[in-house]
Amino acid sequence: MAMSSLWWTAILLLALTVSMCYGVPTYQDFLYKHMDFPKTSFPSNAAYCNVMMVRRGMTAHGRCKSFNTFVHTDPRNLNTLCINQPDQALRTTRRHFRITDCKLIRSHPTCRYSGNQFNRRVRVGCRGGLPVHLDGTSP
Repeated sequence: MAMSSLWWTAILLLALTVSMCYGVPTYQDFLYKHMDFPKTSFPSNAAYCNVMMVRRGMTAHGRCKSFNTFVHTDPRNLNTLCINQPDQALRTTRRHFRITDCKLIRSHPTCRYSGNQFNRRVRVGCRGGLPVHLDGTSP
């Protein structure tokens, strides 16, 4: 009996450690990483990406995130995709939204990004009736 209890304690501790290290994506994470509405103004898409990637913590601790997409629409336009959807569901908008793709072009001595703006459909992953993951965009 004591061995069984110890086994379950070890499994619980491992699960807690993994969730703390990797975390379960949340709606707040999604907003922070991918939403910028109205779009923050910069003189160029490259300048936009270089500043926003730093502001949103994607260049922290000497690591440069290789790619990120910012969506420039009211988050409610994406929230409606996830209403009454099962967790892990992937849903794509019918409408096109303005987005900015930021792509890493140099990582040393500092992270540098190119930026391209498009009008695209947006595909999100849902959890708890809200988007928590940007799965991609399509023409």
